[in-house]
Formats: sequence, structure tokens, C-alpha cells
Amino acid sequence: MGREKSVSEITDEAIADGGYLTLVYFDLHAKSSDEVKNIMVGFISKLTKEKGVLYAVGEIDQPIEKDGIWSTWAEVKLLASDFATLVRIASQYSPIGIEILRPDRVNLAIGDAQGVLLDISQTSQNFTRMIMERVLSKEEVEEYKVKMASRAELGKRLLEKSKS
Repeated sequence: MGREKSVSEITDEAIADGGYLTLVYFDLHAKSSDEVKNIMVGFISKLTKEKGVLYAVGEIDQPIEKDGIWSTWAEVKLLASDFATLVRIASQYSPIGIEILRPDRVNLAIGDAQGVLLDISQTSQNFTRMIMERVLSKEEVEEYKVKMASRAELGKRLLEKSKS
């Protein structure tokens, strides 16, 4: 049985394979100090399970209270397997800041760039769908869902085409 790799070795290998080491900053607000800390711990834990996240380790700042609302922020050192993972994290988790530590250049193949752009489009559609479902009648929501399912299928076919 071989020795376990160090965090440094894992990071170096991932970056050599197209990964990115980043600092990602998140804020959170709740009604109590304990609640905001517990939610942030759960949030970081969820982040570690995301596809393409090789590791994520966070430091949570001491919560502060203002007008009955407790707020905190976390600095998360995140190693992503590729740029698409960073885009997905940014789109889905809405960090207040992202700093790419390594490598010093973003280098994307055309197919990867197209995939990233399609991911952004899908995230935008998901957000639009959520808003539309809250505003439209039940019949309009069903019609919208059919249109979006068709669009998702077309997007999937385009993504597969861009990878080939």
C-alpha cells in the first residue's frame, strides 16, 4: 500500500491536469450567531461534494449582529478540476469574491469554452424558470416546462457535439 499524497501534491497534479486553486468568498445572514455559523458549515460541506471540486476547506469569520440580523463570511480554499467547475460554482453559489491563485493563466480549448458558455446559459435558464414558475398560471407553467425540456435536450445535444 502506497503512502497518501499530500495536499500540495494533489494540488500540483490537479493544476498540471487543468485544475484551478482558488479562494472563494461567501457571505451568509441569519437570525442568530449559532444559526449563521451552522448554516455556513453546512454550506461549505455541500460545496465539497460538488462535481469537479477536489477539495474545499473554509475559515468562517466571527458573526456580527446588526439590526437583529447576524452575518458572517467564509474564505474557502477550493481546488477545482477544471474551469467549468469554477463557472458552475460561481453561477450556483453566488460568491462575493473569487481569486484564482494558480495557475496564472486560464487556458481553454474551444470545446471547453463552449461547454462553459452552455453551462452559464443553463444556469440562467434555471433561474428564469424559477422566477416564471412563481409568476405564471399553472397552465402557463406547464407550457413553459415543455419548452424548457425541449431546450435542455437541444442544449445537451449541442454540448455533446462540442465535445466531439
